[in-house]
Amino acid sequence: MVLIDDGDLIRGLGFVALYAAYLEEAVDECLSVVAAHDAERNDRIYRWPTSQKIEYLQRQLQKQGPLSDELAKFPSILEAIGDLLEERNLVIHGRVYAVPNVGDVRISGRPGIPETQANSAELYALANDLHSARNPLLHASMFSLHRQFSAVQERNVGDAQPVVAGDALPMGGAPLN
Repeated sequence: MVLIDDGDLIRGLGFVALYAAYLEEAVDECLSVVAAHDAERNDRIYRWPTSQKIEYLQRQLQKQGPLSDELAKFPSILEAIGDLLEERNLVIHGRVYAVPNVGDVRISGRPGIPETQANSAELYALANDLHSARNPLLHASMFSLHRQFSAVQERNVGDAQPVVAGDALPMGGAPLN
């Protein structure tokens, strides 16, 4: 569903907050899948900020060896999602003031960031981007990541098989002659 800018700055801000929460939930779904395959995981991982969760996902995917074609672009998608959430932080943690003869102005809570004109169109655009960014995460958490881990597991099991089939002993362990 694409949101249409209705000119309401506060409603747009609300959509940004809501859709960012949904996006963070999708990151957590991917985190659950990946962490289930990490024997060394820290159980406090679920309390980390989303930016650290994204870094963890990227590190764990690097350990998987070559990613499937399905996941080849996933690390860059995670990076873009991190950027979107950073943009959300700037908007959510900024303050909006109505300035006479100027209009609505957003002042950042971070030092060194100049004030900018606040408008609903940018907020609705950001909300729509946050909403759209969920799709690759949902697909990954439901399908792609599971297939990747299964393929890696099959590869590892295949590597552990005897090189020559005749070297394997029958079920009782004794030779058949």
